[in-house]
Amino acid sequence: MKTPNVLKDNTERSFFGVPLALWILSLGMFFLNCSSVVVFTCLPFLSFKKSSIGRLEGIVEGLSLICRAAAGLLSDVIKRRKRFLLIGYGICAIARLLLAAASSFEWIIFSRVVEKIGNGVQASPREALIADIAPAKSLGKFYGLNKALGMTGSTLGSGLLIFLFFFYGHQVTFQQIFLYAGLLACLSFVLLLLGVREPGVKDVSFSQKKEKVSVSSRNIRDVWNSIFNDLGKLSWNFWKVILCIFFLKMGYFSGAFMMNFAALQNSSDFLGIPLKHPGQLGAIIMTLQNVLCAMCSYPVGWLSDYGDRRKAVLVCALLLLSSMVSFGFFGYWQWGIFLGVLFYGLQYSLQGALMAFLSSSMPSNLQGTGFGVFFSVSGTAILISNAFIMGTVWEYYSPNTAFFAVCIPVVISLLFLPFIRVYSACGECDSSVEKK
Repeated sequence: MKTPNVLKDNTERSFFGVPLALWILSLGMFFLNCSSVVVFTCLPFLSFKKSSIGRLEGIVEGLSLICRAAAGLLSDVIKRRKRFLLIGYGICAIARLLLAAASSFEWIIFSRVVEKIGNGVQASPREALIADIAPAKSLGKFYGLNKALGMTGSTLGSGLLIFLFFFYGHQVTFQQIFLYAGLLACLSFVLLLLGVREPGVKDVSFSQKKEKVSVSSRNIRDVWNSIFNDLGKLSWNFWKVILCIFFLKMGYFSGAFMMNFAALQNSSDFLGIPLKHPGQLGAIIMTLQNVLCAMCSYPVGWLSDYGDRRKAVLVCALLLLSSMVSFGFFGYWQWGIFLGVLFYGLQYSLQGALMAFLSSSMPSNLQGTGFGVFFSVSGTAILISNAFIMGTVWEYYSPNTAFFAVCIPVVISLLFLPFIRVYSACGECDSSVEKK
């Protein structure tokens, strides 16, 4: 079934040099992220065990990333990205509305799992759709723009929470906040449904056209054979990139741990800002992180198009390590927490450049498959980091030691960088790097 498109040919039209479809797609991500950060920021301050919330957020985030693999693979088979985005956005909206009615920890678990499934369904096809729309020479810039608008939405969401908690305090209930978050997710769904036209998946073979066959007309064996054939077409260099990212992502910890760590001080203020509501501290931390990411994502992505994309991964790892050291060594001090959040927000702004680094290592007709593998591997790494490393060390040793524990895989990830081929903006291997 074809979905309506109010803006015709918006993949060809541009605004400030950026395809209109990408602006609308990024605006949809703006509202979806605004909705997401509102829910995420409030959860650690509900009346449940703090380590349980931290582990829950890490686990569901890891499961979400694993779900993205199937969505990416199938989007390459079906040759339609937008359908997956619509399904994912719709599931997210329903899950956040369910969360507004949750009255127990079990309901919260159910709602978060459903929401993360929705996130998993839409993420890989979204990244692949950006690659379909964007010219190869501008991948970093366009991924950076998408990340910047998404993080601007996150900033607006956490900033709105600060306003509500500061001026209204306990008059605002978490259930009301979750309801508004669900309505914002519905808005992003409508925007995607009416405003984005899919350009179609590019094919590297121009000598022959593939017949468009829907999955419903194939048997399951044909679909799986197609998926495994696509995986076999990915280069050895791509798998080296994936291995590097696996260890890098093992250093990522849920923001719930970060907010819970700051809450351990039991202070009535944070950096001179009076705290009038339990959720206000989390909102301040997430706003700081999101402002930094929103400000830096676009320029960092743009710069990554003009040099060795491995440098972005190196800087990302160094900032991540700086954040962990700040929490581990100086976490007893509020300015130490500030530095930890600062470095974590800056490294998060490099995610667009990281996506461009990954995208340049795979052919254009396998972007969905490649991003599916990336999100699956990332999800596994984050699941290990949060559920087993971070959560276990936090509970049985100390929160400070937990941040040091996840430094080790980040250092390991840096060992792979010299062995990864560098590709120019045109997708050609840099002559300065020895070819295999």
